[in-house]
Amino acid sequence: MKKTVVNDDVFYTIAWSRLIEYDKHSASRILPEMPGILCLMERLAGGAMEYLIFYSCWRDGLRMALKNFLDPDFSKFPEINASIKRRGLFYKYTVIDTNIQDMQDVMFWLIRTYKPEFNALEGFGDSKRYRNISIREMDLGENSVIERLPKTGL
Repeated sequence: MKKTVVNDDVFYTIAWSRLIEYDKHSASRILPEMPGILCLMERLAGGAMEYLIFYSCWRDGLRMALKNFLDPDFSKFPEINASIKRRGLFYKYTVIDTNIQDMQDVMFWLIRTYKPEFNALEGFGDSKRYRNISIREMDLGENSVIERLPKTGL
């Protein structure tokens, strides 16, 4: 992730991994043990992707966060878990390792922008450090390394 602050505004550039069909065994090998945001999605009948939930993790890292979120024995959200697991899941992730307030700002923007089915903005806000939050999203290809942004960006 890249971050630029200009006056009271912040500009983030995040890089999403490729979209990956969920399989609990391969996810444990693919996801890094770094803080970040997971995006769970579902493919609709026409082929379009629908956002289901954005889920952030700071301490455990992305690998453990997805395992804990989708494992019914560990999940803090059993009703969401039950509903999501019945669907054909896909996921993508982005690493955010600067600080937890930056993650909060990015999460707020993503939820406000995409309005995923299982996220709600009520009770969730940005860090209140900036007047405006802007995010440029990049989708990295098959062989790109997510932990490193290309030189082009904000």
